[in-house]
Amino acid sequence: MNITVCKGFYNSQKRIVVFIPKEEPLIDKVRQLHGRRWCPAHKCWHFPYNASQWQHFKLLFADAPYELDEGKVIPALTVFVKKDTANVSQKPDKKLPKYHQAINDLEQQLRLKRYSSHTVKSYKNHFKAFLWYYNETSPEELDIEHIRQYLLTSINEKNISESTQNGMINAIKFYYEQILGREKMYFNNLRPKKPQKLPNVLSEAEVARLINSLDNIKHKCILMMIYSAGLRLSEVVNLRIEDINKDRRAIYIKGGKGKKDRVSILSDKALENLRNYYVIYKPEYWLFEGQQGGQYSVRSVQAIFQKAVKFAKINTHATVHTLRHSFATHLLERGTDLRQIQLLLGHESIKTTEIYTHITDVTRAKLKSPLDNLDF
Repeated sequence: MNITVCKGFYNSQKRIVVFIPKEEPLIDKVRQLHGRRWCPAHKCWHFPYNASQWQHFKLLFADAPYELDEGKVIPALTVFVKKDTANVSQKPDKKLPKYHQAINDLEQQLRLKRYSSHTVKSYKNHFKAFLWYYNETSPEELDIEHIRQYLLTSINEKNISESTQNGMINAIKFYYEQILGREKMYFNNLRPKKPQKLPNVLSEAEVARLINSLDNIKHKCILMMIYSAGLRLSEVVNLRIEDINKDRRAIYIKGGKGKKDRVSILSDKALENLRNYYVIYKPEYWLFEGQQGGQYSVRSVQAIFQKAVKFAKINTHATVHTLRHSFATHLLERGTDLRQIQLLLGHESIKTTEIYTHITDVTRAKLKSPLDNLDF
């Protein structure tokens, strides 16, 4: 293991420079250093040169010997900055020049109705594909039979899922009703039968192994918050520091699914880890912030979870949302009222919450297979 530490300068400020092998446990330790930055020119990490940071580094790497090269000084360090794609102008779609107005009208109306950016993108893509399929026909000339044929072709040739089929219908329906002002269209005979799927759930022991498999305190806190409060992926990255009420042991979820606010429980153990995390990372606005500041990304949380699944050697089909399912199931198994679970999860209908009654061990534990009554 070859870890070298020396001095450097970034914008005339003193920095501690670390050359470290690309090993996951070591990189995780570096990421716990407040103010650390990656220098692509020298292939090294650097962080502020002060006593507290140096002490923190020595504690983190107590079990990973390093070499301190006091004679080596790097005069000019750089910082890796991600490209800001928000202001990059989007090239027009050359395939659909005559449909630009229709797609633009759809997007504007969706934004006026304050649909989420994810829904806007999804509806635009579905509607654009529908128009491209009938590229010689004006949208005003298409009717229910054209929609039926398009869905049938998509099912036969692309084997689209039930949720994709519903998304296609919703996008097309929105355009004809909200943009062209047609009478309400009913697609009951075109909508797929909703599959009755049971949610994937981890045991309490598996959740413990999953969280304990991580060394990085920020990563550990993120998974703890999702499981302890039944949060969705989008909800955990949208948490602000002010959304945590330690006195009431409550988490305020603002603008959850369906733009609904709700309150969930704040675990004592999660709060204890959050305090330690706050001392080290010192977030400014968002509860969980990225390396360069700003809101933590959804993809980063997914990567953390998949790494934990690999280290903990648990169900490889589990996703971040599995922690939310596990939260509800474990509450139900411990006797929590179904109505309370509905409120904590933010479900509009109790029927959505009732799905967890099909997978709990409470009733199944009392059941006995008829095979056990036979004498072999």
